[in-house]
Amino acid sequence: MAAGCAILLSAADLKTLSAEPDLVKRTRLALTNGERAVTQAGDACRAIDYEKCVALLTEIRQSVELAKLSLDKTDIVASRNPRHHKDAEIRTRTMLRHLEALGSYVHPDDRTHYEAVRRRVSEINDQLLSAIMSKRKK
Repeated sequence: MAAGCAILLSAADLKTLSAEPDLVKRTRLALTNGERAVTQAGDACRAIDYEKCVALLTEIRQSVELAKLSLDKTDIVASRNPRHHKDAEIRTRTMLRHLEALGSYVHPDDRTHYEAVRRRVSEINDQLLSAIMSKRKK
């Protein structure tokens, strides 16, 4: 019952985050939410609460995607002003490391979902890094 309430609460959090008008702030808040979800997913998997773990993995993916989408909407050129993109890249890389450590605790039936989330976070991290390292246009 408590896991269900936590899942509903986190879904409401994402809807609240997506309503934030300041896109840079929305990016930071979404990444913070993703970091929190990674920590909670690790705790849930180690406590053998696999339903909560799967729900939190989904929340991680949604949070990182919201952060990337919000950052893209800012029209900030990452190669000219990399501050926000670099912050997002560092935070997604940290989440990726935590997700990789979490992999040994994931239930075998949930492995494909875990791999899809890990792969998506890795793709977004690579996109952020590419945007930062791209050649500056004059």
